[in-house]
Amino acid sequence: MNKGFMNETQKKLGKTTLEKGKDQFDGKKIENLIDVLKNKDGMKRRKARFALEKIGKAATPYLIETLSDKIEACRWEAAKTLITIKDPKAAAALVKVLVDKNFEIQWLAAEALIALKTAAVSPILEALIKHSDSIAMQQGAHHVLHAFEREHLLDKPVIEVLDSLRNLETDIWVIPAAKKALEHR
Repeated sequence: MNKGFMNETQKKLGKTTLEKGKDQFDGKKIENLIDVLKNKDGMKRRKARFALEKIGKAATPYLIETLSDKIEACRWEAAKTLITIKDPKAAAALVKVLVDKNFEIQWLAAEALIALKTAAVSPILEALIKHSDSIAMQQGAHHVLHAFEREHLLDKPVIEVLDSLRNLETDIWVIPAAKKALEHR
């Protein structure tokens, strides 16, 4: 990071907490960074994202809330940040973002779910049961589960869900397969 950013961030967060790099951040400091994610200046948003990544899991509840912000750039930054933080507490919120109106944000949410590994599976299965008619949900779930399949992270019932997502008549097969897979978790 450049020195100018460090000085600006240190003023916002406090020098000692930034130097320690621990989850010793109060909510107000995180809220200030979240506010910067709404800025029109992409470099300012990027710097705020890096600072939130450094804060880590303490920022997760604020980022979850930000995933539903009306400003697309803000949602994009929140999803991108959660890829690095890898907090399973964000899984359910990230699954909801798989149907965001902006495809880039959907993709980032899927990448953040992939980073969570198997902690993302149950929320995905639950969403498929509730929203099996959503093409975006089907595509997002397929993207994530396919990545897990390549890493050999799926058990047989979840592989059956993935197979049903590959089927042309997905609506018929997804719900029973997802319910069966949830019973085995």
